[in-house]
Amino acid sequence: MPIALALVLFGVFIAEVALGAAGSERALIPFGALITRGWSATDWWRVATFSFLHLNWLHLALNTAGLLWLGTIVERRRGACAVLAVFAAGGIASGIAAMLLGPVLPTTGVVIGASGAVCGLLAAAAMLAFRRDQDVRLRMPLMICLAVVIAISLLPRVSLAGHLGGLAGGAIAAAFRSGDPE
Repeated sequence: MPIALALVLFGVFIAEVALGAAGSERALIPFGALITRGWSATDWWRVATFSFLHLNWLHLALNTAGLLWLGTIVERRRGACAVLAVFAAGGIASGIAAMLLGPVLPTTGVVIGASGAVCGLLAAAAMLAFRRDQDVRLRMPLMICLAVVIAISLLPRVSLAGHLGGLAGGAIAAAFRSGDPE
């Protein structure tokens, strides 16, 4: 599942490049970028689309690397459906948090990228690592990753609300799926 999701992200970015929208948050608004300031109830659908858009190759590469690493951790322990559920819940929660907190937190007013969904996978992977004795070796790398994500979230033009929302959404989805067989 992580590879399939990564291919979707890559395909969407290729379309952005082909259509001349890559590199501009404002140009990505018609494609589903999330508006965090001045949004209306008619923008609800953007919480499901913004995660598939990326500003540039570096943005795509960072999110894809996180998706592949963290998604593989979740998939090996809970299966492909869990990866999809956590990715979706993290992405949607990220979008909702960004819309609700966008007016009060520093933001450009437009949010794009899969980092909120990837934060959801980070939360799920951490919950799995701290619940199971055999995953002790993952605890330190996951905590370092969490610290890096929080530090990056404090940078200008990065959605702190989106990352926190993604972490919360992923943790909730992982908790609901915790009864699934391995």
